[in-house]
Amino acid sequence: MTVTDYAEIVAALRTVPGVAEADVEPDDNGGGLGLLRLGLTPGVDEVQVASKVGRLLRERFGLGVDADQVQLIEDAAASDLPVQVVGNRPIISRMQLVSSGLEVTATVLLTLRDRTVEGQATGTATQSGVQRAVASASLRALEGLAGDRARFELEHVEVTRSGRDRTALVSVTMVSAAGTDRLTGSALVREDVRQAVIRAALDAVNRRLEPLLD
Repeated sequence: MTVTDYAEIVAALRTVPGVAEADVEPDDNGGGLGLLRLGLTPGVDEVQVASKVGRLLRERFGLGVDADQVQLIEDAAASDLPVQVVGNRPIISRMQLVSSGLEVTATVLLTLRDRTVEGQATGTATQSGVQRAVASASLRALEGLAGDRARFELEHVEVTRSGRDRTALVSVTMVSAAGTDRLTGSALVREDVRQAVIRAALDAVNRRLEPLLD
């Protein structure tokens, strides 16, 4: 493939709804498309975007792309995320999802006063796997804030519906010097289920964690 071919593919991919950025890393052997990186608009359905991208590449360019050759990257900064500061509690400053093949890697950044910590977790590239990954990444970030004073284990993630509303529910086991506690948090789904799962994880542990952060 030539440089012009790659430029045309990237330009076409940027017209797909949900794709904010596109980049192609050419194949070392020059015989194929190589690695395709797509930056997604926050809150989009990764599966639908991947399906549209695959269809465009097949129908317009005659290219077939394996799942392992595609990275879907969703990066929501603080300006895209709902922020609510309550006392001595961390807030979400960034969420990033990178889907590649059968896996998704979630990265969550939490900020408390002048300190920002990062948590990361990997799950299967399914709806429930993404939800568990963002919840686990949030708990890893919380452990970073707590230092050696607390550890968290994700027990359950669920999204329920009541009428027109959906609610994310997260159950967590917290281990600290005071003992072991089973905690549950919830958050109303606004636009993005993943963000609601993060807020539910924070809701589950905030009250118990707050005294450890003084």
